[in-house]
Amino acid sequence: MSWELAGATILEVVPPTRESGEEGFSKRMKRVEKLLSDGQFDAVNVPEIHDEENRDSRGERKHKFSTRVDSRVFGCKIREEFGLPIIVNHVVAHDPLDRQILWLHETVREYGIHDLVLVGAPHDRHPWPGPTVSEANEAFKAEFSDSHLRLGNICIPGRPGSPIPESERMAAKIRAGADFFTTQILFSLNEITQLWREFESTRPDLLATPLLISLCPVRKAENLAFLRYLGVHVPEEVESTLKSAAPAECLELSLQILCRLQEQMIETARNYEDLASPGWNIAPVGSIPGAAVLDLIRRLPASLSR
Repeated sequence: MSWELAGATILEVVPPTRESGEEGFSKRMKRVEKLLSDGQFDAVNVPEIHDEENRDSRGERKHKFSTRVDSRVFGCKIREEFGLPIIVNHVVAHDPLDRQILWLHETVREYGIHDLVLVGAPHDRHPWPGPTVSEANEAFKAEFSDSHLRLGNICIPGRPGSPIPESERMAAKIRAGADFFTTQILFSLNEITQLWREFESTRPDLLATPLLISLCPVRKAENLAFLRYLGVHVPEEVESTLKSAAPAECLELSLQILCRLQEQMIETARNYEDLASPGWNIAPVGSIPGAAVLDLIRRLPASLSR
């Protein structure tokens, strides 16, 4: 099931918790059905959820972690029911490389999944048993060199505290086998503009690499604390705008912010002749109403509409 990465619009859907059982699985599938009803998405992106430590001093998690259904099982059910390609995210830091290779063979041969996003360690405060993302890229591509396996990695524009430009990190991952990137959730034009400038000035070879930009509606201003917990950079102006709004208006205001951000990114992208058309990973974190996600998609600029 092939599809074009550049300019794609994909939907990110978190698997249901295991403790929710068949009822929870069924409810999540009904939500997916509603979100896919307009036919606006090219693929579905299923993250692999792990219990994580706080990545920001202002971050906060209000609900305890719950183990999730295997992202491959959930993804295959979506593909079976709705006929869309599946991307599965996989964290490579938790297990040694030999176990990662076993996971890969199972994923490709038993589940028939060929589009993966490999994710690294959430922090470097202690050593991890698994390989780096670049090591996993290289090993995975070596195992399936003649197949249609496509590997994505995470891009963090404006990565805080890093002495290495994000463009250099991306170039190293491409040399190791990465085919595309998805960004961390973004609320700022400056971060992506800085990245594209780096491409143009120091790494023009990266301009043609497909990049899926992650966007997330916000239902309540207090939910920004959980996004920070996950490591998302929330600009002060976005936070102050959402906090100053009446609670009932926050979600609508966040949609306006995201639509304006999309328009600005598309306009900025036109300044780079060889840049691959930006793609979009719509990533509703938490209890975002399905109607709001559909509303966001309907408001996409004309150049993105299917």
